[in-house]
Amino acid sequence: MTQLPLYCCYILRAALLIENSVDCMDNEIAYKVGAMWKSEDCYTCYCGKVTAICCTDYAQAPDVPNNCEAIFDKRLCKYKVYSKENPDVLCDM
Repeated sequence: MTQLPLYCCYILRAALLIENSVDCMDNEIAYKVGAMWKSEDCYTCYCGKVTAICCTDYAQAPDVPNNCEAIFDKRLCKYKVYSKENPDVLCDM
């Protein structure tokens, strides 16, 4: 299976700032400048002085044959490819 690049986004820290604070906020949890954390939706984030940076911990969905589909496993933070005819069967990639 071909691994595609990870996705990162840069968020102006003002969007994550706690009012009258220098901390970042994600999902109602405060993080100090310099802190790194893993979000509930499989991002690794860093609270910087100017921006917060969050990058996925997974590659984009792979190209799959027409008889299969890629399903994201949020617990494992990766895609699994299953047969459309039998969702219990993994496709060979």
